[in-house]
Amino acid sequence: MKKLLPLLALAFLGCEEKEIVIPELSVGKHRVLVEELTGVKCSNCPDGTRLLAQLQETYGKENLIVVSIHEAPDFSVPYTGANANLYDFRTPNGKQMADYVGVFEGAPSAAVDRFSPPNATSLFVLPHTEWPGLITAQFAKDYELGLFVSKTYDEFTRDLDILVNVAPEKTLNGEHRLTVVITQDSIVDTQNDNDNIIKDYVHRHVLRDVITAPAGNVLTESLTAGSVISKSFSLKLPEAWEAKHCSIVAYVHRGGTPDKEVLQATETHVVE
Repeated sequence: MKKLLPLLALAFLGCEEKEIVIPELSVGKHRVLVEELTGVKCSNCPDGTRLLAQLQETYGKENLIVVSIHEAPDFSVPYTGANANLYDFRTPNGKQMADYVGVFEGAPSAAVDRFSPPNATSLFVLPHTEWPGLITAQFAKDYELGLFVSKTYDEFTRDLDILVNVAPEKTLNGEHRLTVVITQDSIVDTQNDNDNIIKDYVHRHVLRDVITAPAGNVLTESLTAGSVISKSFSLKLPEAWEAKHCSIVAYVHRGGTPDKEVLQATETHVVE
């Protein structure tokens, strides 16, 4: 683990001044973000979801972070009638974020750290059989950037306060942005699974909303070695979202065009 900042603080206990050592921040290794473009009417999308679940078992769920964006055109429109969906997973902010990331060319497709493979025409890559190789390649990268999320959640008022700390171990030049989203896991609802309509399908990592701007908030502060940039956010969790299955996902990415690569990501459960 790479250590970043040994911090010291002074506390006054009575008339005696004592030094308190705050634990060092550990940058740690690069975590990989996969933004899966999916929809309830996409018959092949569950195959992509199952592949990502297998890869999370391989790499660790804390290392491979998944956000499922239900914004695949036509495929994301909820079912009606006998197979009607209970929920509409589409959101205006999710649509804007998907449009910012890349062009829809089919589903299932996914952006792996928003990295553009050679000759790709969109950051949303298909077929899904190409995802494992891209994910493995991203794990080999190290941007020496720490990203830490802390939160407080009041289960009665459903108020959620989020603090994100960005801590570069080396100086990073150019424009960088911070994106923070809320996802929800284990939502039971209708899904087309290889042309079978499954009414009790378990949806994973569903994007509920984007807390920052859909294209990310520009970090106006320089990402210089040894610095810490803190950003705070507050929201009230909607009643329809089951808090125990919700997570905060934060990621720092480049803000250029076409370079939008994610340098670091992290995920924290709303309820531990």
